[in-house]
Amino acid sequence: MQVDERIEVAAPRAEVFRLWSAFDEFPHFMTGVESVFAETAVRLRWRVAIDGVEPSFYALVTERVPDERIAWQSVDLTTMGWWVELADLGADRTLMTVRVIWAPRGDDRSPAGAPELDELTIRCDLQRFRALAEARAAAALPAQAA
Repeated sequence: MQVDERIEVAAPRAEVFRLWSAFDEFPHFMTGVESVFAETAVRLRWRVAIDGVEPSFYALVTERVPDERIAWQSVDLTTMGWWVELADLGADRTLMTVRVIWAPRGDDRSPAGAPELDELTIRCDLQRFRALAEARAAAALPAQAA
């Protein structure tokens, strides 16, 4: 499965990139993701509860250009890749272009009742990401005098 999405985010590009780079935040918006631990600057250990997917797998950050682009791909039985590009849309607005490739091919050792990942789920995850980024950007604004 491949999902391509373009989303406008009401947050500065640097904040959007920071959130995409904070892998430990992924459980806050990604369905079935229990944790993502950055073992090194490029090696990520994922723990998930997703139907048809091994509960633990590794991915490598394949590209990281601060405030512009980040990408990672799995390196074992789960074919998973994310590519995120960011562009300014003006003051505190960012265009996020995302491509996700997802093709689980491991043994089904996922827990009973684990969610299935499909195109709609990934698009909903991206909307949750947008809401989280916008909420954090709004919280970072200085309080306006009444």
